[in-house]
Amino acid sequence: MASLKPCRACFGQCESVFFATDENRRVSDRQFAFGRCTACGLIMLADPPANLQDYYRGEYYAIPDLQALQALARKDTNKIDTIKRFVRSGRLLEIGPAFGVFAWQAREAGFAVDAVEMDPRCCAYLNETLRIETIRSVSFRYAQHRGSISTVIAIWHVIEHLPEPFAFIASAAANLTPGGILVIATPNPAAFQFKLMGRHWPHVDAPRHLTLLPSKVIETAANAAGLTTVLLTSDDSDARSWNRFGWQRLLMNRARARPLHAVGYILGWILSLGFAPWDRRCGSAYTLVLQKKAVE
Repeated sequence: MASLKPCRACFGQCESVFFATDENRRVSDRQFAFGRCTACGLIMLADPPANLQDYYRGEYYAIPDLQALQALARKDTNKIDTIKRFVRSGRLLEIGPAFGVFAWQAREAGFAVDAVEMDPRCCAYLNETLRIETIRSVSFRYAQHRGSISTVIAIWHVIEHLPEPFAFIASAAANLTPGGILVIATPNPAAFQFKLMGRHWPHVDAPRHLTLLPSKVIETAANAAGLTTVLLTSDDSDARSWNRFGWQRLLMNRARARPLHAVGYILGWILSLGFAPWDRRCGSAYTLVLQKKAVE
C-alpha cells in the first residue's frame, strides 16, 4: 500500500479512501491509492506513476479541422461569456487549451491570446492553423508566457492534472494585472455523483487527475495570494455537460466491448435526465472566478 503524504493544501493528515484503476482509458490495470485530508477535504493520488505521460496517449485529443472547431466554438459560449462578465479586453493566457476551442473564442472576442499546452499535436495545430502563439510545456507550474502579464488566466479542467496546483495559483496571482481574473474549472469532489459512484466516478480519472480540489481549498490559496472570489457555480452549462458525461462514461466503462459503448452512451444520457435535479444541486464540476484587487 502506498504511504499517504501530508495534504498538499494544508499539510494535514490524510486517510486512505479508495483504490481506483484507469477505467476511462484502460492504459493499464494498475490500482492507484487515493487519500483524503481529514482537515480540508482535498483528495489526492498517493502514488503517481513515474511514467504518467504514458497515460496521455495520442488519441487523448481528437483534433478537428478548422470548420469543425468553429462549429464547436459557436455551439457553447459559456466560457467566454463568463470571462466577459468581468473583463472584456486585454491579454489572455490559457493553460492547457487542448486543440483550442476557448482560445479561438477569446481571440474572436478581441483578446490577445497566448497558450501553454503539453500535447505536441495540439501545439502545432494552435500555432500553425489557429495562429495562436503556444508554448509547449509538460509543466504548468508557472503561469507565465515569456514574462508577459495577463489580464485573464484561464485553466479549464487542467488544475487537477498539475503536480503543484498551489504553486500554480500563487504564480497566476503574481502574473495578473490589477483587476485581472484567474478562472478555474475543475471536477467537484462535493458532487452528488461522486457520493453515489465513489471510486468509479469517471472524474476520478486515475491516474491523470492528481487531486480533486474542494472549492474552499482553492479559494483559501487564492485569497492568500491576493485574489477574491467573484463567482462560484456548479450549475453552468459546463457543469451540466460534465454531469451528463459522468453518467455516460460510467456505463461505457462497464462495457468491455466497444460496440456496447454506444448503448452506454444513450442509456447514460437518459440517466442524466432522470438525475438532473440532484446533479444541478451539486454538479460534477465547478467554475471559480477569482479577481485581483484593482489599483485605487
